[in-house]
Amino acid sequence: MALLLTKRRRVAAVTATVVAAAAVTTAGLLYNMDDNEPHYRGYLERIGGEEEEEGHGVEGIVGDPESESSEILSSITSVANARLAPYGSVAAGQLSSSLGDFRSLASNGSTWSEVTNLPYDADDPNYRDPNFSNSSGGAGYVAGRVTGLAAGGGYLFAGGANGGVFRKKLNNLDDPADDGKWQAISDSILSLSTGDLEYHDGALWYATGEANTGATSYVGAGVFRNSRAASSDLATAQFTDTDRLGGTELESRGINKVRFDDVTHWAYAGTTRGLWRYPLDKSNKPVAGRTWTNVFMPNPTADSNISQPYKNIVNDVAIDDAGGVLANAAWRNGDASYNGFYYSATGAPNTFTQVNPQGALGYQQVGNTEFAWGTDAAGKKSVLYAVVESPTKLSHSPMTVLYGVFKSASGTLAGPWTQIADSGKLQASGSALSGANGLYYRPGVQAWYNNFILAEPGHPDHVWLGLEEVYETTNGGSNWTTPGPYWNFGLKCWAISDAENTCPQTTHSDQHSVITYGNRVYVGNDGGVKSRPVNGTLDSLGHAKDWANHSQGLGTLQYYSVGVGVDPQRGGYAISGGLQDNGGSLLRGDRKDNQGNAEMVSPFGGDGGDIIVDSKNGCHILDEYVYLELWMTTTCGQTDGSKNAVIDLAVPDANPRFTAPFRPVRGSENTGDHASERWVAGGNSIWTHDLGFSTTEEQAESLANHGWTKRATLGSTGRMVVGLDAVADPTAKQDATKDVVVAAWCGESNCNSGGFTRGVQTNFGGSWHELDLTGLPSRYPSAVHIDSVSGNAATVYLVFNGYNRRFIEGPGAQQDHVWKGVLTKDGKVTWTNESAGTPDVPGTDVVRYGSKLVVGTDYGVMVGTIDSAGAVSDWKRIGGVSGTTGALPLTTVFDLTVGADGYLYAATHGRGIWKTPLSLL
Repeated sequence: MALLLTKRRRVAAVTATVVAAAAVTTAGLLYNMDDNEPHYRGYLERIGGEEEEEGHGVEGIVGDPESESSEILSSITSVANARLAPYGSVAAGQLSSSLGDFRSLASNGSTWSEVTNLPYDADDPNYRDPNFSNSSGGAGYVAGRVTGLAAGGGYLFAGGANGGVFRKKLNNLDDPADDGKWQAISDSILSLSTGDLEYHDGALWYATGEANTGATSYVGAGVFRNSRAASSDLATAQFTDTDRLGGTELESRGINKVRFDDVTHWAYAGTTRGLWRYPLDKSNKPVAGRTWTNVFMPNPTADSNISQPYKNIVNDVAIDDAGGVLANAAWRNGDASYNGFYYSATGAPNTFTQVNPQGALGYQQVGNTEFAWGTDAAGKKSVLYAVVESPTKLSHSPMTVLYGVFKSASGTLAGPWTQIADSGKLQASGSALSGANGLYYRPGVQAWYNNFILAEPGHPDHVWLGLEEVYETTNGGSNWTTPGPYWNFGLKCWAISDAENTCPQTTHSDQHSVITYGNRVYVGNDGGVKSRPVNGTLDSLGHAKDWANHSQGLGTLQYYSVGVGVDPQRGGYAISGGLQDNGGSLLRGDRKDNQGNAEMVSPFGGDGGDIIVDSKNGCHILDEYVYLELWMTTTCGQTDGSKNAVIDLAVPDANPRFTAPFRPVRGSENTGDHASERWVAGGNSIWTHDLGFSTTEEQAESLANHGWTKRATLGSTGRMVVGLDAVADPTAKQDATKDVVVAAWCGESNCNSGGFTRGVQTNFGGSWHELDLTGLPSRYPSAVHIDSVSGNAATVYLVFNGYNRRFIEGPGAQQDHVWKGVLTKDGKVTWTNESAGTPDVPGTDVVRYGSKLVVGTDYGVMVGTIDSAGAVSDWKRIGGVSGTTGALPLTTVFDLTVGADGYLYAATHGRGIWKTPLSLL
């Protein structure tokens, strides 16, 4: 989750952001929600007061509009109403069943090849727009979010948020340049969503299901253990479904942490739905043929109540030297009835009692908490550390939600606890979130999402803390440094020119995982993996001078979108896409080899959302930051920082989705240079842009709404477009009023909670109206494709997603995901179900190529054959079963694009961009 954006103009080398607290005066502040995550967007007063500067959205930092269950329950008056909002949870076994259905589809014989397999350079000096790029920030090469790290047997293991497990050989711990290459080792199993990785009893334990309650977190399929992971044979190192411990009891749960009791021989899993344990034998290896047993749920009846998905979250578990079990159970937004610390001397069911911590740590503010033991030279667990998020602060929209970092010198939950850091102390430790950069947010603003704490084994006073940045203390918290600042912008060492920039490389933002191995400490974050010596060197500002980058070749990039166009300068094709917290990427063609690619760079910073690429000129790119904050380049974003290469074309919509859709109007012609199509965008309203890629910087600044024209409004401000398509009238290609637009929307309470509604609006027939959706699923309508417009009729295909919140599945996980609608100009529509023969998997996108209808899903891509009447049959899976040669990894496909180069492109949210020949569909 990107917290910062690249600003329009760095004033005094400060990058403005938009984390708007209640105490901050803003102009035109808008409150928006996406997937139960609060976001702000608005216009902040420019630092220094000279003029107003536009700000951009920030994800997930303040309170939930729902109170655990009160507002949800008030809206549930019948079974039918409960189905209106696909929230809550599904029964264990759903993932196995759905994936089994998908695997059982016959393959169409296609093969996939990975496109984004070059190192992704976020700091390339040739793509350094002074306003919209993160280049020179110090992150270097980046990968997607890493939520699990482990090491053992000479190997390093990294778990992608939705990309599975990768490993590489550590040939020389003193010189990471000698490391082997990253290799995927979990592509054959049920889930690639990572909750935790642990190396124990000579084996790698993979806990699936990312559990930080973020909008793009996916539940998992339980815990897998591979005793071959550290072998030299990659074939035997691969995880298989038989490596799963237990049955389906941990399916549809996120797993925050796996911990081991080597005294009384148990493995514990803290999940989004309770604390569970699995028996170990006397050598602390798992006992074969057993299942996970639930030992603690704060609210047991809530586990089967789909209206109470937040009642049993266990964020961390720690085991003391006597085999006692410590647990933090808490929902980030608070529930006084269960948020807090719990302890059991044995870990057995029904033995956990809530502990009232003494000293500086009061239970009233205990939210999401991570524990760490400080051990002495003999390995005794002598000190207990905790980093604690505050639901109280979260609900009051502050500039930080960090309660603090605490230490229990007694090593017990009761304490007494002393506070060794708070947001202010960390801000003064060399943080990049200080000075002018800290006016709108401070360290710990996303403490519910990105947090870790770890003490060096044998040195209990040496502690690493991860929030948005990496912090370190060598004296038990008396003093702190910031070896991994958020970025280098605004620091005294920073300059946009590499020749003048003396800052060392830093870590990417938003820390999730940490381990020590040998003499190094490794951190995983939204940008991949970095490491440095346990006792490394710092500069005069307290920033590390010795970070080594491990993100090259780590294929965990999380794409929202993909676009393809001819590279006018280098030949071949340029491939662009928007990414979670890694901006907009650009893969350039190669002058010598039209099928090759020379570099992968980042012209756009911040988060990336949807994208439009001119198929005739791949250097024409329209990229979304968030909330229809659109940025355009017509030069591939090339600049050394001395001039602009990107212009702002933000849509001033009242309530767009976090990653809102915008599309070229197919068959249209812009009214500027007439060389490419114009655009349509959907938020709470439908907007069109006549000039498209012909828009000049002067026009973008002078035209009302940056040139966007509002065509229609969905109605209630709670509604937002989630699926969009548009085609032009072939007899009036330049007239936007003649376009046919179809917009699928959801509302009213953020598309995923009590009060959920959905619909489809269109202007086919001349006036805007709602289509009758009687008989269609009451679920999230994720994508729409206008198939044809002829005379008095139009045909569309509509696909539904079966999930809502990404981290907890809802009752909409069922079949009937693909529908065809025949519209008439009198406002009527006839729907037919085209899902026969498809698996029970959520649909994400839909495109047509020739006689083939292609649908993206949470598990891959499938294709059906369209007959002369528009009916779809003979559904097949595109490519082989995940884990086999030429197969697509088993991860969510967010976007499909038919490329002008003869390939179908799939943007996955966890494993990069892939392509397959259109001729083989």
